[in-house]
Amino acid sequence: MITIKNPYDKQGVWLKGSFHNHTTNSQCGTQPLEVVYQMYGQYDYLGISDHDVITAHAGERRIPTVFEAMEVSSPEAHMVLVQPPRSIMEGYHNTFTIGNYQRLSDACLANGGISILAHPNRYFSQFWRLEDMLSLTGYTGIEIVNGDGNPEYDVAFDKWDQLLTAGRAVWGFGNDDFHVYGQEKRAWNMVLAERNTNDSILEAVKAGSFYVSTGFDFAGIRAEGGLITVDLPANERLNRIYKYVTLIGKEGQVLHEETGRLNRVQYQCSGDEGYVRIAAYLEGGYGAFSQPLFVEQHA
Repeated sequence: MITIKNPYDKQGVWLKGSFHNHTTNSQCGTQPLEVVYQMYGQYDYLGISDHDVITAHAGERRIPTVFEAMEVSSPEAHMVLVQPPRSIMEGYHNTFTIGNYQRLSDACLANGGISILAHPNRYFSQFWRLEDMLSLTGYTGIEIVNGDGNPEYDVAFDKWDQLLTAGRAVWGFGNDDFHVYGQEKRAWNMVLAERNTNDSILEAVKAGSFYVSTGFDFAGIRAEGGLITVDLPANERLNRIYKYVTLIGKEGQVLHEETGRLNRVQYQCSGDEGYVRIAAYLEGGYGAFSQPLFVEQHA
């Protein structure tokens, strides 16, 4: 018997947002908070994660839900904390040791927040070594797509698969890491939450009920009797456009792939996949990336 843990098997509303963005409270940020609000005015939620400081949300905005956040920014590796306690700033320092980052991550999680390892594969600096990612425990996930850099290198599907294969149930995030014009609205998270509130969004994220988008979407992801069904958005325009869908399992193995003017892809699990995650691409390079559906086989 095969059971599949499907984080999308629930009712709710789809909410669009990003947790990792900067203002002029970061030395590398170029826009004040009020301008960032305007740029992301159509988002359902937004996090402001300035470097080593918690920026207070203030002023007029159209964004319904906002999150206080911060980016722990040692020269070695970065971590985004969403909804950290303000007490975290007492005696704060960003020295990169597993002990210090573990302490900061745990404090954020204890406050009901989430912790995300930022841009693990940024080749020019501030990347994460896999051994350090495995040494740190309890964090919510990693950025699999980061909009600050070149999409050709600021992705981390390889390390995500290595973590998942090692038994680490971590989720994949997509964030802009906005600093300057041109970096906005490149990558975001579509969260399936009960309502548009801080608590509801965080609850859904912790359960993996979200996917990453760079311009494409899923219409539905279902699992029944070992069969995974992926539905893609369909309309007169999209039906004429080519898509490419690939399903990936443990060790990054490609389990199934299809291309064409697709609206639906199905895959029957054998039971030894460990997990199945889905990447769907629309002609032109726009993508949608699911969280892993964990697969178990029972006697």
